[in-house]
Amino acid sequence: MLSITKLEKCPCCSSENIVKNGFTKGGNQRVLCYDCLKSRVLHRKFSYDFDFEAVRRSFLERMSLCGVTRVFLISYYQVYKELNLCFLLMPNFKTQVAKKQQVGDTLEFDELCGFCQKKKNKQWIWAAISRNTRQIVAYVIGDRSEITFRRLIRKIPIEYLKSQSYSDYWKSYAILKVKGNHEQVGKESGQTNHIERYWATLRARITRYVRKSLSFSRKLRYHHLVTKLFIIDYNQNCLSTLF
Repeated sequence: MLSITKLEKCPCCSSENIVKNGFTKGGNQRVLCYDCLKSRVLHRKFSYDFDFEAVRRSFLERMSLCGVTRVFLISYYQVYKELNLCFLLMPNFKTQVAKKQQVGDTLEFDELCGFCQKKKNKQWIWAAISRNTRQIVAYVIGDRSEITFRRLIRKIPIEYLKSQSYSDYWKSYAILKVKGNHEQVGKESGQTNHIERYWATLRARITRYVRKSLSFSRKLRYHHLVTKLFIIDYNQNCLSTLF
C-alpha cells in the first residue's frame, strides 16, 4: 500500500520547525512555530450548521462581530467570511436611490464622528438625506476636512444637488452657498431634524457608532463595509414605502 507523507509548514514563516500546540474552541489543531514563535491553525474546519440569513441580519442590528460569534457559536473566520460574502452580494448604492420626481424636495447635510482602532483615529461619516424620500442620497467616510466634503458633493446626483439644502455652521458647508439655495442654520431651527434622526437610528442599529462603546472597529475595511451594508438596507426599506 502506497502512503504519502505530507510535511507541514508554519503558515506565517513557512518554517518546518513546528510542534502541536493544543486545540481551538472549534476543535482545530493549533501548531507552535519555534522560529517565529507564533501559534496558528494549519487546517481550519468550518461549521455550516447555522442559519446563514440570521447571521447576515445580525450585521444590521446592534451586535458586534464578536457578539455574532457567541450567539451563533461560530468562529471569527466564519463571521468575516459571511460579512465579505454580504459585501459581494450587496446591490449597487446608486440603484437604491430613488430618482427625484418632486419639485419641492430638500436636502439636509450633516456629519457624525466614529473611530477605528483608537479614538485619535477619527472616521467622520458625511451624509446628505432627502427630506421627502428619507433616503441617504450620498455618503462618504473620511476626516472632517473640506476635501472629504467635496467628495460627498461629487457623489450627489445633480438633480438633488439643485434642491434647497440646509446644514449646520461647520466651515466646510460654506462652499454650498455658491449654488444660491443653501442655508446654514442651527439645530434649534429644526431644518436638520431628519438627518439628526437618522444618526440616532444609525447609533441604535450599529454598535460601532455608539458613544463610549468597546465595540469599535478594529479594521477600517469592516468599518466601511458594515456602514455601507446598513445604509443600503435603510435605503431599500425607504424605497419599498414609496411604491
